[in-house]
Amino acid sequence: MLRNVLFNVRVVLKQQNQLHRAKHLATPKILQLEQIHINEAIKLEPTLAIYSPEIWRRAHETFQNHGLETVNFLRIVTGNPAVLKRTPDKIINSLEIWRACQFGEHLLHLLLTKYPELLDITESHQLLEHIAFLKSRVSTSKNVWKLLMNSPDLIAQPEESLEEKLNYIIDVMRIEVPEIVKSASLALPFEEIRCRHQFLVRLGLFKPRPLKADPNDPTTNHKLYQITDTSEKTFATKICHVTLPEYEAFKELYTKELERQNKKSKDEEDFSDEDD
Repeated sequence: MLRNVLFNVRVVLKQQNQLHRAKHLATPKILQLEQIHINEAIKLEPTLAIYSPEIWRRAHETFQNHGLETVNFLRIVTGNPAVLKRTPDKIINSLEIWRACQFGEHLLHLLLTKYPELLDITESHQLLEHIAFLKSRVSTSKNVWKLLMNSPDLIAQPEESLEEKLNYIIDVMRIEVPEIVKSASLALPFEEIRCRHQFLVRLGLFKPRPLKADPNDPTTNHKLYQITDTSEKTFATKICHVTLPEYEAFKELYTKELERQNKKSKDEEDFSDEDD
């Protein structure tokens, strides 16, 4: 089920724009849902127009009884309209699944308000296993929350993929967990993380810390979020100070280099097997 919760970039950006525009719908001090709030929400997400006032009232009351204020409710339903038609029991079940992750009520509400599609997850066992894996790598529940706030698609990524990326960032780039959780680096494919890092290394713009160095010691390296949380054009021009075509040319050459290395390794293995 977790892998079925897909985070299409365009959809998420559209929803974030809606949530930003929805800030004027209500303030945290407003307790009751008024028709004016519903009308404004429908302007942002026209598909909400099919639901009756009773369905709006029922859903709002359910969220409110579980600590989410009117403003949070409106942002959730404009971001994930399907939530509105769910029964109170289904809404409560979704909230309880996420409460079991132990982020705390305030942080949980921030997460679900920012990414309402997370309420589509129904498999609590799979979710808790995934959260436990992430916690084993980044130490605390709050760090897991920070990862999800930056990269909600981590929920749908296989553990093997996340492991590969984390191992590279920690062991090869030698970047510490506090810096990792401030970035959306794990949303990138492993190949892109490695390619960007190697490009910086070969330009002389990235030097890994010594193994026993104090993480608080100053470094001339760019922060991880500057390396990974940017478009290719911004990465090339602002971080690497080259043109986008130059970076694209490196990507192509680096891919071929890796293919040659893999072929050489395979040929050596085959040769070794023949000797045996």
